Amino acid sequence: MDAAGNLSASSNTATATTTSGTSTGTNLALNKTAVASSIEGTGFEANKATDGNSSTRWASIEGSNNEWIYVDLGSTKSVNRVKLNWEAAYGKSYKIQVSDNTSSWTDAYSTTTGDGGIDDLTFTAKSGRYVRVLCSARGTAYGYSLYDFEVYGS
Repeated sequence: MDAAGNLSASSNTATATTTSGTSTGTNLALNKTAVASSIEGTGFEANKATDGNSSTRWASIEGSNNEWIYVDLGSTKSVNRVKLNWEAAYGKSYKIQVSDNTSSWTDAYSTTTGDGGIDDLTFTAKSGRYVRVLCSARGTAYGYSLYDFEVYGS
């Protein structure tokens, strides 16, 4: 039936699935082990940023500029996008880095003008098993706090 109410003869059934916009891919960090330089306290552990629950979060200790969180993807992946969902305590200056061994890191993205909220970052693909957010300047007097730390690629 069309918009005017005209009915056509019966035909074969067809089904389709559509999405709005482009596909975002699979979050490679979902439910993977995360490690952080510090935590504010019980309930704010690093794994809270990769648990897929936007009401839980990782929070670093307050008042320290140099903090980090990384996720172990389980095997080497090609990474080209990271999505950070900051709580009010955000990173003004930070880098996204990748590594195969957690001792030698390669920069994939860097900013000194972070403003909190959701940072959906795309960059030239880099390979690594571990992906880290290396924070060097806080946007507030508090520490750093992430509801979600998502990693995309292949």
